[in-house]
Formats: sequence, structure tokens, C-alpha cells
Amino acid sequence: MNAPVKRAVGAVILSLSALALAGCSILTGVPEGESDVFSVEVGDCINTSGTGDEISSIPIVPCDEAHDQEVFAAFDLDGDTFPGDSAIEDERSAYCDGDAFTEFVGIPYADSMYATSGLTPTQSSWDQGDREVLCTIGDPAGQTTGSLKGINQ
Repeated sequence: MNAPVKRAVGAVILSLSALALAGCSILTGVPEGESDVFSVEVGDCINTSGTGDEISSIPIVPCDEAHDQEVFAAFDLDGDTFPGDSAIEDERSAYCDGDAFTEFVGIPYADSMYATSGLTPTQSSWDQGDREVLCTIGDPAGQTTGSLKGINQ
């Protein structure tokens, strides 16, 4: 699948800086230093600055290097009909800012200094069978280094 995925922004907009990457693309048609967005998994660290709202590729970096966000949870949406961006964002927020966040970080979202965002289906990718929502976490003040799992902040 090479349909774009829309990056939904959580309750707090993450203002994050870009990190230039070098290396070879792992898929044909994917820019150098980036991976197909459908290869992103829980545990991956990504750089989202400058990617825009709809993306088909994204830089995945080692978590021990500076990065914008870490993918900490995933879930699938139900239904045959595209529910719309707003409904998807509501489901993303409810899931990512709820128990999934608390289990990953160690404290509730409301008590944390970190913000969530995510990668969500677009109408186009939904029509091709995409139902996966990826929850991401990042520091609104800038990039982080290392995993935020169990950070308790």
C-alpha cells in the first residue's frame, strides 16, 4: 500500500525540529533515509517535522538518537465506511490519551509533560483497507533521546 496516511495532531501540537538522515531507502519510490509509513510499528522512533499532513514515507530512527516521536501503541478502527477525520481523531485521542498512555508512561496523560499524536488512515488509505491507528508520544518542547517507556513524567 502506498496510499498516504494523515498524521493527526493530539490535544497539544508538537513543535518539533527536523533531523537530517542519510542512508538508502528500503523500498522503491520511498525517499532516501525514510521508510514506507506502513512499515512503522510500536517501538519505532520517528521524525515527523516537515512531513505535512498526508504522508506515505517517514524517517524511522534508532530511539537512542534524537527523535520527534515514539510509537507506543496501536489499534484498529472498525467499520466499512470511512468515519471522517474528526471521528478518527476522537477515537485516537480516547485510546492514546487513556489507559494506553498510562501503561506506557506510568502516569495519566493529564499529569504528564508529554503530548500524544498519531498516524491515522486517510479516506484514500481507508478505501484500500487501512484501519490502523498508531499512537505516538513526544515532548512539546523538542526532540527526545531514548524511550519514554516508564518515564513517569
